[in-house]
Amino acid sequence: MEWVPALVCALIGAALGLLVPWLVARCPEPEHDPDENPEDYPDHVPFARLAARPGLRWGSAVACGLAAGVLGLALGWGWALLWLLPLVPVCCALTVIDYVTWYLPSRLIQPAWLVTGVLVGVVAVIVGEPRVALWGLIGFVALGGYYGLMWLVSPRAMAGGDVRLGALLGIALGPFGAGVLIVSAVAAAVLAVLGLVPLRRNGTMIRRRVPYGPFLVLGALAAIVVGQVLSA
Repeated sequence: MEWVPALVCALIGAALGLLVPWLVARCPEPEHDPDENPEDYPDHVPFARLAARPGLRWGSAVACGLAAGVLGLALGWGWALLWLLPLVPVCCALTVIDYVTWYLPSRLIQPAWLVTGVLVGVVAVIVGEPRVALWGLIGFVALGGYYGLMWLVSPRAMAGGDVRLGALLGIALGPFGAGVLIVSAVAAAVLAVLGLVPLRRNGTMIRRRVPYGPFLVLGALAAIVVGQVLSA
C-alpha cells in the first residue's frame, strides 16, 4: 500500500478542496430553456447562494482530501497525479452544482479540457511516451462520443453537460488504457442505477431522474482504482 503518497495527496486534495466554493461562485447562471419542463428539474439555486452555503468549504475539503488520498493510494508517486490532482476540486465543484441544480457549467468544464490536455502532454514529454498524449486524445473522443451518442438517443437520460464532462474525464482516463475507459462508463451506469434505489418508496419512484454528473465522477475514480488493482 502506498500510504505516504496517499497522505500527501490527501493533504493536497484537502487544500485544493477549499477552492470549491470559489469555483462554484465563478460560474455564470444558466440561460432559461423555454422547452424545459419545470417538473423535470429542481428549483434553481443561484450559484452565489450555493457557494455561500454553510459547511460547503469544509465539506468539499474533506471530500477532495478523500478522493485525492484514494488516488495516491492507488497510483503511488505516479506521473498521472500531475493531471489528476488539479481535476479533483473541479470535479467536486461540478458534482456539487449538478447534484443541487442538475446543471454542469461549461465555464468549468471547457477550461479543464485545455488544462488537463496540456498536463497530459507535459507528462508525455517528461516520460518520453507520446502514446500518453495520444491516449488522452483517444479518451476525449471515445467517452465524449459515447455519451454524445447516448444524448442523441435519449436526451432525457443525458444532457450536453454530461457529454462535456465525459469528454473531460476521457482525457484524464485515456492514458490508463481502453480498459479503464470502459470500466468508467460501466461503473457510472451501475452507480446511477443504484442511485435510484433510495428514490423508490413502496414500489413507486418518488423521482424518475437523477443528475448523472456525480456518477460520472465516481465511476472515473472507481475505474482508476480497479485498473490499478487489476494491473498489480
